[in-house]
Amino acid sequence: MRGQQLVALAAGMMIGWAVSAAWLESRLSSSGMPENQHGGVSIEQVQALSSLVTARVDVADVTETSIEGRTGGMHAALLVKGDFLLGTDLSQARFESVDGAARTAVLVLPQPRVTSARLDHDRTRVFAITASGLWQLTPDDGRASAAVVNRAYQDAQRQVEGACNDPSLLERARRQAESVLRAFFAAAGWQLSVRWTR
Repeated sequence: MRGQQLVALAAGMMIGWAVSAAWLESRLSSSGMPENQHGGVSIEQVQALSSLVTARVDVADVTETSIEGRTGGMHAALLVKGDFLLGTDLSQARFESVDGAARTAVLVLPQPRVTSARLDHDRTRVFAITASGLWQLTPDDGRASAAVVNRAYQDAQRQVEGACNDPSLLERARRQAESVLRAFFAAAGWQLSVRWTR
């Protein structure tokens, strides 16, 4: 919940910065509309925002990794902590239609995508390293333990990246992007509809 609040706050700050008096007096140049006395929004202004991050998702899980040899193996268990951001690439935005008289527009956007997936090394913890087979009887010179821990961290990073594929998270990112962009356009006196590409 805190992550959503931070994203909403960041989006609000971005909107406040972008919606200024000079910005409101610009024209809808890309749609071919004449200058409007009450201001308008151009596709260039939307694209200039570059990327709209609308969801930050925390990931917490447990992963087990093993390295096996002929006579035994080494196993590591990690408590995985990480996060990823979902955002919309506004540089690919385009107007499908603009009605200057009604002050309505339809904006076409690409689907949200992951802008970063990060394993939090400070909060991820190794909570067990065990040996099996004859490896239990031989002293570990540190190489086997280091190898299994390194592989466990690689597996944990992949686990964080894999968590991004939840359809409900993508739907939430779409809804939040629509909400932010509608508010963005409403500040300039326009009503916006959003269509997502497949």
